[in-house]
Amino acid sequence: MREIIKEPNEILHKKCEPVVDFEEARKIAGDLLQVMKSIPVKFLIWNRWIGFAANQIGYSKRIIALKRGKNKYEILVNPVIVEKRFPSLQPESCFSLNRKRLLQRFYLVKRYLWTKVKYQDLEGQPHEIVLKGPNAIYQEIDHINGVMIPEIGFRIL
Repeated sequence: MREIIKEPNEILHKKCEPVVDFEEARKIAGDLLQVMKSIPVKFLIWNRWIGFAANQIGYSKRIIALKRGKNKYEILVNPVIVEKRFPSLQPESCFSLNRKRLLQRFYLVKRYLWTKVKYQDLEGQPHEIVLKGPNAIYQEIDHINGVMIPEIGFRIL
C-alpha cells in the first residue's frame, strides 16, 4: 500500500498534470481508495468529509477521491469548480501535515456550503455534481493545485 506523502515533500506544492490516460487513472484511483479505507476510525469521528488527492500518495495527476457516506466513495478526474455559494469558515486539517496527535494542526479556512463541480469519471465521461454542506472538495482541489491549507488558513490548534 502507498504511504501518505507528508510535508515538506515538493510534490505537495506542484500543480498536478491533467489526466489523459484513463487506464492509469483507474490504477491511481484504486490506490487512493485503498489509502482512504485504511484511515483509522478515530480520525473519521472529527472529519467525516474525508478526501484524498493523487499527489498525497505520490502521483502528480488531477485525481481526487471523496468519501460521501458509509462505504460510498466518488472518484473525480480533472475536477473543476464551476460555481460556489454561501461562504463559510471551516476548521480543517490534513493527513499530509506532520502531526503527532489527532487534534493538532487545525486551520480555519474559507470554504463554501454549495458547490458545483465538473469532472470526468474513470472512463473519461463528463459529469457534474452539486455538493451541499461542508465537504472535502475544496481541500482536495487545493491539493491538486499545489496549495496546502497552512498557506491559506488561519491556525486554530
